[in-house]
Amino acid sequence: MSETEGPAPRRTSARERVLDAIRAREQLSRVEIAAMTGLTEASISTTVRRLIADGLLVETGRTPTGGKPRTMLRLDPGARFAVGVHVDATTTTLVLTGQTGGVISRTARPARESAAELSADVAVLLEASGADRRRCLGVGLVWAERSTPVPPDLVADLARDTGWPVLVENDATAAAVGEYWVARVDARRSFIALYMGAGIGSGIVLDGRPLRGRGPGAGEFGHVCLQVDGPECWCGARGCLEVLAGPRTVVERARAHAATRREAGLTLRAVGPAAQEFAAIARAARTGAPGCRALLRDSARLVAAAAESAVNLLDVDLVVLTGPSFAVAASLYGPAITERLSAADARTWHRDVTVTVSSAAATASATGAAALVLQQHNLGD
Repeated sequence: MSETEGPAPRRTSARERVLDAIRAREQLSRVEIAAMTGLTEASISTTVRRLIADGLLVETGRTPTGGKPRTMLRLDPGARFAVGVHVDATTTTLVLTGQTGGVISRTARPARESAAELSADVAVLLEASGADRRRCLGVGLVWAERSTPVPPDLVADLARDTGWPVLVENDATAAAVGEYWVARVDARRSFIALYMGAGIGSGIVLDGRPLRGRGPGAGEFGHVCLQVDGPECWCGARGCLEVLAGPRTVVERARAHAATRREAGLTLRAVGPAAQEFAAIARAARTGAPGCRALLRDSARLVAAAAESAVNLLDVDLVVLTGPSFAVAASLYGPAITERLSAADARTWHRDVTVTVSSAAATASATGAAALVLQQHNLGD
């Protein structure tokens, strides 16, 4: 894999379909792989043989059936891994992820802006894990502040300093892949992951791979227009979900109201990062603070309306809430989205959409960035 600022074009090979099927179920027989993937017996036999030769799959013994016992296969968790790095306004989160989807090691550092600092953090992560760096395939990098581009020399310098290729991804898409990877979502199930940190975005996973457009903008959930003549958004459009109901807007409204500001423990003098102050509002809302609860209910109502449009457009039956802001406020947003979807589903669409909260919301972007590096190595037959 060469240094790149985006994943290779999506191509579903027999190799990746076999690996994804086993990852989702932990271990499978060749017969079960065929049932899950639709691949022919000959294709599975050839692919499995190559994956065993490459050290990616191991046979774990035989399991009795009604007929001939079946040999079970699983991924070798130590065969290869990748580093995921998520840089936001205050914190750099690093994870070391293996091909089974598990997080081998993780750490958090203050926000970094230089390749030298990031490469030093990566070195500390690997040393603490005891992992063999020769098995690392690369670094996935998430630069969370979408309105601020990645520093131009950072990717090249980080690749030079670590000796590995560096893949850059946006936070929402990486979080969606992280959810697919860690939660072992079946590759045949499509879903949308709504991501909320300082802003709002989404990642869409179809057949185990993120949906992409011409550039990195696919899934810009926060810029769905909900009010044609609404306030101007930082993106240049008007009435976007993010400017109407995003964390920054919630924080601004809390600060503008003295009682709500006191409920959340905010001050006019010290202004912190939006995601941190939103978290303070969410914590106060969970304790029953009326002003904070009202702000989040208003925000949740608009997010739910946009989520309904996304579900209708994509026809998915799984919505995952992820990212640090949803992690602290999902108790208000989740029910609002479920309630909004249920009325039309019961009357017209007859769907059964599941709305769930990621179990790894705080680190999903970093894990997904690492997973994308690993996925890119599965593309070839």
